[in-house]
Amino acid sequence: MFYKTVKIAEYELGLLFRETKFERFLEPGRHKLPVYGKARYASVLDLRHLPVKDAKLDELRLTRPGLLDEHFEVADLGDAEVAFVFADGKLVDRLGPAEVAFYGKRLYDLRIEVIDAAEVVEVPAKLVAPLARAKAHDLVAPAQVQSGHVGLVYVDGVLTRRLDPGAYAFLKAVRDVHVAILDMRLTTLEVTGQELLTKDRVAVRANVTAVYRIADPEAAVSVTADVGDYLYKALQFALREVIGTRTLEAVLGDKAGINEAIAERLVPKLKDAGLDVPTVGVKDIILPGDVRELMNRVIEAEKTAQANVIKRREETAATRSLLNTAKLMEDNPTLLRLKELEALEKVSEKVGNVIVGNGMDGVLNDLVRIKPKPATEAG
Repeated sequence: MFYKTVKIAEYELGLLFRETKFERFLEPGRHKLPVYGKARYASVLDLRHLPVKDAKLDELRLTRPGLLDEHFEVADLGDAEVAFVFADGKLVDRLGPAEVAFYGKRLYDLRIEVIDAAEVVEVPAKLVAPLARAKAHDLVAPAQVQSGHVGLVYVDGVLTRRLDPGAYAFLKAVRDVHVAILDMRLTTLEVTGQELLTKDRVAVRANVTAVYRIADPEAAVSVTADVGDYLYKALQFALREVIGTRTLEAVLGDKAGINEAIAERLVPKLKDAGLDVPTVGVKDIILPGDVRELMNRVIEAEKTAQANVIKRREETAATRSLLNTAKLMEDNPTLLRLKELEALEKVSEKVGNVIVGNGMDGVLNDLVRIKPKPATEAG
């Protein structure tokens, strides 16, 4: 009699067939198979693979129910089920709806966790990190909500819940799941280069800034798909309304009033949209070149007029002071004489030589005289 030897390693399992009929499993070791009669052959499976893939296994599952249970964990999922397979406590595989897979029992401590994806949407917290490492994006939608943000979960287009900061994952094998992440921190929005007409039909260009935050995420997403664009348009309209009801002089002279008027129009409307706007204001009012030149001339004329008024006021004060001094000298000869000597001192500083023909009396009496001589002396 002739035999052929089949070797099965410790990590393998053999399936022995006679022609097309399964006979038995071949455990690790050496097996002698007779070659006479009907042909025998063995299909050798490597149990290290997770899952074990062989078309014969699926045939046996269908034709010999329960036969594989001794050596395999069989995952046979329904149309709305997903499964996560653990070997020795580690996630090693995931299965989608209607999938079938075989996992050898001998080498691993196996556990298959089946979830009805039609009823359960959120993945258990203990599976979030392993699924992230496995990059199971075909079955799972991961969501990472950072600090200062919130997440809004939509299932089949319906808003179902809000997510606080943290890591999440949602099953998307059966249902459409989408997570929108919203930034709840203060954000600055600039609206620049707005061409506007004042009440007196003067064209100006304005830049306005708003600091805002999302206060009610659910209200915000129900009103608008783009919070920033919504606020941008609202700022534009409010700015046009406020500038259009003021003259150029009022626009340039009352920026604080313009900011308050914009806030009065803007804040109630944005509150209904779930937005909080603590600060809004005009940064710059820019005039066209010709208007700016005209304004500069007006300002220059005003400043010149103010300077002339100040100059006249000072001249009047100086004249009044001289008049008062003259009255004092008229009533006080000694003061008059001191004034004459002071004038003499100033003249002496600037003159090199002084010729006097009447001695010291000529210096004191004739060289400098503020008050004219009496009529008797003049004669």
